Amino acid sequence: MKDFDVGIIGAGVAGAFATLKLAKDHKNVKAILFDLGRPPMKRRRQLEGWLGCLPNSDGKLYQSDVGKVAELTGLRRAKSAHTWFRHVLEEIDDFKVIKDRSPSAAMEKKIKKLGYDISLNDHVQIYPKEIHALSKHMAEVIERGKNITFNFDSEVIRIAKQKNVFVISTDDQEYRCKKIIIAVGRSGWRWAKELYASFGIIDNNDIARFGIRVETNSSVMKDFNKSNCTLTKADLEIGPLSWFGTVIPEDHVDVAISAFRSNENRWKSDKVSFNLIGNRSFPDTGFEQTDRISKLTFVLANDRIIKERVSTILTGKSRISIIPEYDWLKEVITDLGNLIPEVTTKAYFHVPTIIPSAPKINIGDNLETEVDGMFVVGESAGIHGILSAGIMGIIAADAVCK
Repeated sequence: MKDFDVGIIGAGVAGAFATLKLAKDHKNVKAILFDLGRPPMKRRRQLEGWLGCLPNSDGKLYQSDVGKVAELTGLRRAKSAHTWFRHVLEEIDDFKVIKDRSPSAAMEKKIKKLGYDISLNDHVQIYPKEIHALSKHMAEVIERGKNITFNFDSEVIRIAKQKNVFVISTDDQEYRCKKIIIAVGRSGWRWAKELYASFGIIDNNDIARFGIRVETNSSVMKDFNKSNCTLTKADLEIGPLSWFGTVIPEDHVDVAISAFRSNENRWKSDKVSFNLIGNRSFPDTGFEQTDRISKLTFVLANDRIIKERVSTILTGKSRISIIPEYDWLKEVITDLGNLIPEVTTKAYFHVPTIIPSAPKINIGDNLETEVDGMFVVGESAGIHGILSAGIMGIIAADAVCK
């Protein structure tokens, strides 16, 4: 057995920033970081390894993420962690917040008349060279701290609690940690579900979040004035609007989810795309339905993600029309057509488009679960977004040291 004060499972954005916080501000805490993927500065797969999905993301840090975290942790904690996060970025470059534009006055009036709420998405844009510099800088700072052990290329097979210690089992070793931070992110949504089930802490498993990613020419969306806004109504979310990039497959174990890139020249286009996601109710089987629907769609795609005209959903001629759980899209697309008529005639859609999430668990305002000493951050906690992940990692690092 190897003994540590803190074990961090997952070296994505949340886990990396938790580790950095421990290395800089809690040097007396002995911690170990586990990840299935590669260590810093090594060739890696798309979602696994150091900084997780950030190197392959669109590089937008939406400032609304601060509010999402604040709903759970309180505004003071969230703002303090955000300030710390920004200081780390400033060690790389002088990043400015890009203020989001509003749609045209006529479009905004139309949006509100149809019952949608509009959220603008101020953001910081990070490009690949800056992500590379951030990755290197964080790894060097952590190494200088000398209180962190890296354990990459290593799968955590099991976590059990024995008295007041967590026993973390990998394929060849066991480690004992007084506290743990679960930060497995997008690629670990299935792993997290199994962990929560093993500890008996699942509180709600009723919702599956899935839909389509719509893509069309930017001229169709001209009245949106290049806004990155998000529209919401009831159990529906449309956005953020993503301009002049390309829809790409985000590879999971047996599913490729439609995602978006625009922060390199090779992804540039004249297109705009956005997620159209519904929160669909499946009592006690939300996770299972998400998993099932994503796999069914993936099988239908053959080439990893389906691309078809939006009109095929309305006529029942789409490949996904054989899956009854997508029937709700007809009404939503018809409604969207009242807002943007050409979406129903000129736009395409991509699937699978899901929000991969473990079932909901109860989490305190310090990010501790119902299991004493187990903290959960980022998408493992059901809060999505790159900035959300970083902020929550910082908060959890402080919390485990109290």
